[in-house]
Amino acid sequence: MDLTPDQAAWAVERHDCPNCDAPAGSTCRTRGGKTAAKYHTPRFVPALREELEIPVPADRHPGRAWKQGPALAVVPAPRTERPVRIGYARTSTARQELASQIEALHRAECHKVFKEQISTRIKVRPELEKALALARQFKEAAPETPVIFTVHKLKRLARNAAELMTLSAELQAGGIQLELLTGPLTGIYDPNGIGAMFRVHRDFCSEILAQPTEAGT
Repeated sequence: MDLTPDQAAWAVERHDCPNCDAPAGSTCRTRGGKTAAKYHTPRFVPALREELEIPVPADRHPGRAWKQGPALAVVPAPRTERPVRIGYARTSTARQELASQIEALHRAECHKVFKEQISTRIKVRPELEKALALARQFKEAAPETPVIFTVHKLKRLARNAAELMTLSAELQAGGIQLELLTGPLTGIYDPNGIGAMFRVHRDFCSEILAQPTEAGT
């Protein structure tokens, strides 16, 4: 992380803390109402996601009684070009292996990988819902940071074009990009690029026909 302690503090303090209710522009508080020595981890933004602890700078006076400081007219926002990738791996049965999908998602530098063994015939897939929810949380926390939902191939997500259209509409509403690592549609699709998403819909059936039938899909 190429941020000074003050820059890291500014990045965290852009958001209200969900743990202690410290408002934006202020440090975290202890249960006794004093300024905490370290920031609460749920307050982190994607740019700081690999840092387990961000200490409160000395000028915030850790351990002293907390007082509301002056409102910040402009809070510096650290720029980051590194996107946040959320990976999702799925097989239909326990007999099918997940390892190759997970390995490919880790090579793609996914921040977190969700996996499950469940058929696409089942409408509610818990791990898929968790993955989408986390992607939305990242995008809401840092709208300027690209958030990419990554899968090994399109069939891991949807069984038919109707399901794909529903999912792509959800991604588009959240400003989340879709990335396919393999198959004829390999690439990243911008949710705001209407032409790109239509191409995914158009070519979906051709990919399904080109792939071997998966039992229980």
